[in-house]
Amino acid sequence: MQKSLRNDNFGMKIAILFDETNKKEIELLGKLTFAGTYPAEANELLISKLSGYFEISYIKDQKTLDNCSDLEYLVLRTLKVDRNIIANNKNLKLIQRWGSGFDTVDIGAASERNIPVLVATGVNSCAVAEHTILLILALYRHLVPLDKKLRNGIWDRTTFASDSYTINDKKAGLIGCGAIGKLVAQKLQALGAEVQYYDLLRMNPETEKKFGVNFLDLKSLLVTSDIISIHLPLTSETVNLITAAELKLMKRSAVIINTSRGGIINENDLADALQTGQILGAGLDSFEVEPYPENGRFTTLDNVVITPHIGGTVSDLVKPMAEKVADNVLRALMQKELNAGEFINLKECTYPSKH
Repeated sequence: MQKSLRNDNFGMKIAILFDETNKKEIELLGKLTFAGTYPAEANELLISKLSGYFEISYIKDQKTLDNCSDLEYLVLRTLKVDRNIIANNKNLKLIQRWGSGFDTVDIGAASERNIPVLVATGVNSCAVAEHTILLILALYRHLVPLDKKLRNGIWDRTTFASDSYTINDKKAGLIGCGAIGKLVAQKLQALGAEVQYYDLLRMNPETEKKFGVNFLDLKSLLVTSDIISIHLPLTSETVNLITAAELKLMKRSAVIINTSRGGIINENDLADALQTGQILGAGLDSFEVEPYPENGRFTTLDNVVITPHIGGTVSDLVKPMAEKVADNVLRALMQKELNAGEFINLKECTYPSKH
């Protein structure tokens, strides 16, 4: 297709595509920018669903995004949108995150401009929940050090025998029990664990009964749980929620898992607790600084399993994620109703956006 610009009846420039196959012009309704890196299959799916409506561009690095001033509809993955970016892009109408996290967007600045911030809730919940179970089992059965020993020719069936455990009959404490937390609860229960939870917003009694979980305050949860697993967004209320004081409350045989966002656990305090054997281990898929530094303290500890924020990154979810993102972008373009569960700043933002 060939692209050209034309003035509309009001003197505004609009983008026109000429479809060689069907010999007709297509008027594009907006400019869509994909910021960050995306799986190849995702690019193909997104283009097939959106190219007939948008002039599409790509931004791969943070510096280019920081200097951009012509954003209109933005899909965001791996990069960050701060107050300056929002201020510099006067025509910005939508920020759509690829995934369920929103800590990479200045929600306050977007709300001040009535710019909807959307996420793709629920698409990768099962993958993150499964990754949580993977990290628990890897710690409980010392998978990484045993694998390393065997690759080095050491047949060791005794070193970790005294502190290897099953999930069965354990108390699992979830900090946060939203979509992912509920799935983790079900999977832990299937493996024989009793599940309790703490959340900033408690579920109603009927929902607690449905999912078979008991509510505890944070201190009681930390004291009584064998497994602690975090499933909260990173906000001003959750940053440094777990510090040295909270870690000291945990059992020495306990493990802590974070597949949500870095910054909820104070990493230096956690490294201290792991180094001194204050707790059994930790499984981390997210960090305060990403990518995690090569010389970070966790890289030298055998009782921590670290993965590069890939809990929700699986090939069989690329298609549903791309479809969800495309649907949200088109709804915003057409000013249709948006899913309240995916509209992060719904209460603060007047929709459709006013510019």
